[in-house]
Amino acid sequence: MAKQIGPSPSALALEQRVAVLERQIATLTVAARLLASALEGTPLDSPDGEPAARQAHTLLLLPPLAPADPH
Repeated sequence: MAKQIGPSPSALALEQRVAVLERQIATLTVAARLLASALEGTPLDSPDGEPAARQAHTLLLLPPLAPADPH
């Protein structure tokens, strides 16, 4: 865990960071489920024909999530 240098972050900044981390964990969870289903050979491929492993790969290549605008 990295130490922060400087003044402590505000409660709002911490809430925004936690929200970003929660969305990233949710994305990783979906990607892991898709990869597991691809390895197991379960029928989770999308109706448009995109294999589950490709869906997981695409999810992980998305740009980093920005904090949600609280307004």
